[in-house]
Amino acid sequence: MTTAEPWPADGPKLDGDAEPERAGGRLNQPWRAAVAGIELGASVALVLLAWWAWSRGMVTIYLPGPRGAVDVVTRSIGSWLTGSVIEATLAGLLLIDALRQVVLSIRAGRD
Repeated sequence: MTTAEPWPADGPKLDGDAEPERAGGRLNQPWRAAVAGIELGASVALVLLAWWAWSRGMVTIYLPGPRGAVDVVTRSIGSWLTGSVIEATLAGLLLIDALRQVVLSIRAGRD
């Protein structure tokens, strides 16, 4: 005596197999190109700000040494260097998101 299987021949239907329900709006919209441009401009500004902050974080001091020689000491100021690293990181994240926005805006006509 054989019993019927509790699922169809092509396998059990799991929750992940169902078609995803779409929300009301589309992800792919042409205005995303403008957002990418704004993010690109902001990332360039952040890179310039990071460059400026890095130069402020390194201070060279010239001290008189023995027999008229000059000792050169370079001080690192942590707050400026930390700010520079944070600004560069934010610029990188904005560049990644700008690339994503460009891809989504290009794909807008293909839906």
